[in-house]
Amino acid sequence: MRYRRAAILLLGLALTACSDDLTETRPAEGGGERSLSRAELRWCMFNDIRIEAARADMRSAKQGQIQAFNAAVTEWNASCRRYRYSRSDRDAVQRQIDARRAELEAEGKARFAVREAG
Repeated sequence: MRYRRAAILLLGLALTACSDDLTETRPAEGGGERSLSRAELRWCMFNDIRIEAARADMRSAKQGQIQAFNAAVTEWNASCRRYRYSRSDRDAVQRQIDARRAELEAEGKARFAVREAG
């Protein structure tokens, strides 16, 4: 029984180590003098998907929603407009996007959705 618990624990640790890191870190504002970390690149690429998913909804949005959307675009531009990254990091983040695009798009739409009073 002791060996079985140890085997289950090791399997759990191995699965945790293999799982994707989805940490997102907003890059500092400024130029593209340095390469972004994978977490910073993830923030830029994930938020690009989120913003683009919400863009079409802004045609019928209320003023507060439009302001929040514009603030998100401004934040993205300040942090991600010019940056460098390693090809392996970009490929890894793109695989994560491919696996969770629908979730990222839903997050983007929900971020600026009308909140019903209730």
